[in-house]
Amino acid sequence: MLAAMCGVAEGQEPGTLGPSKVFAAALTKLPNGTDRWNGPSGTLATGEALGFHVSVVPAGTPKVELHVIKHSELLTVAEGTLLFEHDGVVDEVKPGSVIYVAYGTNHRIWNSGTTTARYFVIQVGGDTKKV
Repeated sequence: MLAAMCGVAEGQEPGTLGPSKVFAAALTKLPNGTDRWNGPSGTLATGEALGFHVSVVPAGTPKVELHVIKHSELLTVAEGTLLFEHDGVVDEVKPGSVIYVAYGTNHRIWNSGTTTARYFVIQVGGDTKKV
């Protein structure tokens, strides 16, 4: 019965995120001035670990340090201009663009523009929190 309510096949676990719903985001203020709105994290019914957050980065915010991730990320840029440094390359990223950050990539992203930048991050697999 629960499987049917969660939209998963009979005998398949619903995952920790459960059935379709709306999640409230929690604001975290990062030391460099970025606002991070943390959304859900957990597992899907199909088994993948998933996390989500929105970053709002004011113009002039200091760059974060290069860092390596142990999951994959997809980022969609909604507003502003970002620079994405990875693998010895720096790419300019405009609204509507999607960034793919592969597992194990040493990278950083920063606001290179004169206005606030906003981007959406989906984390998949690896060390993504499996609440």
